[in-house]
Amino acid sequence: MKPLFAAHIESFSYAEAPRPALCGLEVTLAPGSVTALVGPAGSGKSTAGAVLAGHLPRDVRDSAERGTAPGLTPDADRLVADFRLGDQRVAFTGAGAPRIDVAAWSRRVAMLPQDARHYLSGVRETVREELAFTLENAGTSRAEMIRTVQCTAAELGLEHLLGKRIDRLSGGQERLVAIGALAVQRPDVLVLDEPLAGLDQRGQHAVAVMAQRLRAAGCAIVILSNAVDRMVAEVDSAMVLDEGRVAARWGALDGPGALARAASAAGVVVEADLQQPRVSARASSTTTAAQTAGSTDPALVLEGLSVRYPSASMPAVTGFDLTVDRGEAVALLGPNGAGKTSVLKTIAGLIIPERGTVRAADVGLLLQHPVDQLFERTVEREVSFGYRGRHRQRAVQAVLERLGLGDVVAEHPAELPASRQRLVALACVVLREPDVLLLDEPTVALDAHGRDALVREMYRVLLRGGAVLMSTHDSGFAATHAHRVVELGARAEHTRDGHRGMRAPERPGPA
Repeated sequence: MKPLFAAHIESFSYAEAPRPALCGLEVTLAPGSVTALVGPAGSGKSTAGAVLAGHLPRDVRDSAERGTAPGLTPDADRLVADFRLGDQRVAFTGAGAPRIDVAAWSRRVAMLPQDARHYLSGVRETVREELAFTLENAGTSRAEMIRTVQCTAAELGLEHLLGKRIDRLSGGQERLVAIGALAVQRPDVLVLDEPLAGLDQRGQHAVAVMAQRLRAAGCAIVILSNAVDRMVAEVDSAMVLDEGRVAARWGALDGPGALARAASAAGVVVEADLQQPRVSARASSTTTAAQTAGSTDPALVLEGLSVRYPSASMPAVTGFDLTVDRGEAVALLGPNGAGKTSVLKTIAGLIIPERGTVRAADVGLLLQHPVDQLFERTVEREVSFGYRGRHRQRAVQAVLERLGLGDVVAEHPAELPASRQRLVALACVVLREPDVLLLDEPTVALDAHGRDALVREMYRVLLRGGAVLMSTHDSGFAATHAHRVVELGARAEHTRDGHRGMRAPERPGPA
């Protein structure tokens, strides 16, 4: 069968970067195939996706769009590669800019970025309008447009959100809308960067079903992931990337165990039920000093909490009660849109509740999208911004070393991989040693090393008598690292697994 898309990427380097971000990457996609590129933070998978989708190199693309003469500026990205998309061939020599039809390329090779908000147009107010945006630009008839939008919304479980404003969506809902907007384009190749991040089980199932439908229609899918999850485990082929190079190749005939072992060796997260059987490392008898002493002073108390956003017809949270003791880690679980993020933002003082009370010690919040709390031009300046504690330089250096960020102190946070951006944002929070650590989807985009660092910081808070409250769709992480799970839903909230303290965090080793 003739390949739908073939790419030979000899090398790609960002402007002024000391070494290539990609080397020797071969990708061949047949119609209806599913290929995964997996790797830890900085492995090059997101860069590879952006190159395949024509988003990189930046200066080459810009010059082609302007219609200027071929050539590279001194600060341009450098790409040496050969692409074949159907009957079209595009060669990058590293010394010139080929003339390409970028708009036509993007219609055939579409990409969901890691932060799904970056794909949404920003010029459409409601979910219905966002899903119709591409169809409008293509001149689709009104009847066909309405039918397609309705079918796509039904497939992804978005019917009840069609009239909702985009800026009122949860992170998982944003991702589903972006995936739907991509799917209506019917591209030949669809590149999905962390497609399941922040999605509840229903959302994950809906994306998997949509992927199967697109495959059946001949679309080739490329999944970029820092974890081997159920979607990755069912691909036709996979490559494990490490520092821009292919560390291992895998085919369906090799079996899921081989992929799990190769990925784990490179620092990729492997879902527990996809790993080979092993002895659990969770120490269920572990207790913190505060728990042993029997805390009578809760770190956090919510009573009758109700939250409603301006112009919203229904409250995001209604009558929510919660008490979190010192030395306790609690996980909030629930479907997208259940109000988990709203609860955390209200505790942090970012939202004023409609009713109810919040009694909390000093709190620190890690936002769901870490870029929302990063604004300085270097990592060191970012973490130290506003810090008034003693021995500022020493304290900043210590927290950066603990989180494995000692080698990027002079880097711009926006230029770091998503996993490290989240760790930088976490460093900003934990440096101030809050009594209550609030974590909103903390494991999204984190590789195995990042997760280990996150768990260590959680444990530091608990061991000094603080508390941790996290919202997550990662039920495995919650079961292992939270004492208690509280489920939020449309009708009620309840505690799973009985009494407080039934589950203890896994001790991650020396801090």
